[in-house]
Amino acid sequence: MAEVDSPPVDPRWGQEGRDRKAEAILATLQLHCGRDLTRGVWLDIGCGSGGVAATLATYVQNMIGVDPELWARWDQFRELHPNLDFHAASYRDLETLLGPETVDVVVCNQVYEHVDDPIALLQAIHRVMKPGAVCYFAGPNLLWPIEPHVFWPFVHWLPRPFAHRGMHALGSKRARDLDAWSWSYWRLTRSFRRTGFRFNVAIHQRIVGGASLDGAGWILRVAARLPGAMLNAMAAISPGFVFVLSKATIAN
Repeated sequence: MAEVDSPPVDPRWGQEGRDRKAEAILATLQLHCGRDLTRGVWLDIGCGSGGVAATLATYVQNMIGVDPELWARWDQFRELHPNLDFHAASYRDLETLLGPETVDVVVCNQVYEHVDDPIALLQAIHRVMKPGAVCYFAGPNLLWPIEPHVFWPFVHWLPRPFAHRGMHALGSKRARDLDAWSWSYWRLTRSFRRTGFRFNVAIHQRIVGGASLDGAGWILRVAARLPGAMLNAMAAISPGFVFVLSKATIAN
């Protein structure tokens, strides 16, 4: 009989900082929306091993994490947080899994660039959001010259086989991590409209709502000094995006 692989415990980048990221997501939404969002059902799509969802579960009424892969740490987090559950499922299964219009807050953090069909992802999110629900949507910007998963310049602008071969030839061990397909600001915002969302840029709220800037990179420290409206207006050339989405129409 073939041996069955055990579920992974943590992603290759570890669990460090998941708690700070979760707290920054909650603070960003609270700052942007100006109201208490901790009641109701929260959904973390692409939750991975569950660190962000587990931290959020300490603040919110009900927390659900969904990821296409089963993770060993989920059982530990379930024991710590009775209001937290996880499901190994595709984003395409959300409506079947949860039912239509059942979620108050969706977290879609650094996910869109990893799925096979970002439009279908947005449509799935739209279908499970209640009227008045919000979605924290964050991810990388295609136009930023440094690829954020491998920290190499320009490789995400090249044909992917050529980029992989070039990284291998230059001795990089991170070529396998170049597996994300980011979009530009304009392509993303067109997709939000197409799938029935209103959107607001919340980059400034994310920085203000984040952890201390001690030890942060120079770009983040400089950005924190800019007026909020100016910073959000620069979204098209920012390293990454933070949007807050709300339902505008019925998705196509």
